[in-house]
Amino acid sequence: MELNLPLFTYGGYCHTVSQQLPPLNGLLKEVPFKLPRRSDRLTQLSLLGLANMPSCMGLNKHANLVLASGDANLSSTIANSEQIFDSGTIPNPIGFINTVNNSTAFHISMALGIHGQSITVSRDHCSLEAGIQIASTMQFSSDSAILLGTADEVPPDLEQHRVRLKISGEAQLAEGSFWFLCSPSQPTDKAQATIQYCGPVADDKAAIQFFKQRGVTHHILGDFIQSSPLRDLALPGQRVALASQGYYLTQNAYYLQRWLDDARQGERLGMLNGTVGSRRLSVTLVEKH
Repeated sequence: MELNLPLFTYGGYCHTVSQQLPPLNGLLKEVPFKLPRRSDRLTQLSLLGLANMPSCMGLNKHANLVLASGDANLSSTIANSEQIFDSGTIPNPIGFINTVNNSTAFHISMALGIHGQSITVSRDHCSLEAGIQIASTMQFSSDSAILLGTADEVPPDLEQHRVRLKISGEAQLAEGSFWFLCSPSQPTDKAQATIQYCGPVADDKAAIQFFKQRGVTHHILGDFIQSSPLRDLALPGQRVALASQGYYLTQNAYYLQRWLDDARQGERLGMLNGTVGSRRLSVTLVEKH
């Protein structure tokens, strides 16, 4: 779909997970927010990412929030399911509330002091793209700032998580969150880039044709594409080679931010992503100002 979604500031946080989950308590002491009580790991990772984004504080109270995730509140869901089915006991209220996938968006809104529209979308692939489309629709229903973010966590049992993701037992995992402010925090702010298109294409030939027609100067392959035969596609533009932090589903947001760091005015990025078990692909077109 044709879009006109400006990106003003951005930032995020992520780390690679090797043998066990690293603790977050020390890092959370440095964030400029009042932390919610008994927040789960997905919320904590979201706040760490927001703390590294300029203009995250002082948003208008009517600001809107869009949170996209591949697996959403996975750790809380696993812990509560195991409690129910293994021990036959009922989870405590806080534990249960954290399994509701929009609870993280609620905690973020409370920490930032905003109460505009809040929407959470979770799907295993192309979740960033879904968030982009939702944020672009919000422009027509609200004049307030739009905060677009992605977040994914790694649950405690790394071996089980690799099996769940159907990846090698040697594959590195990663978790984190990445954020974009899609409206100016000050009237004089100028957008750093604009997302001009985000939507599906029928197949790889259609993707190549789209990139040619739109004058793409650089392209990025999502992790699913990089590990499939489509990685050898002769796409127009220079391929942006970025080191993966480890396997996690919304890493395209990280790739986009790293391209924005170095892109020059007028350059155009085409991001290609896909879904397991389908030839249907998704393309996102971004122009740097």
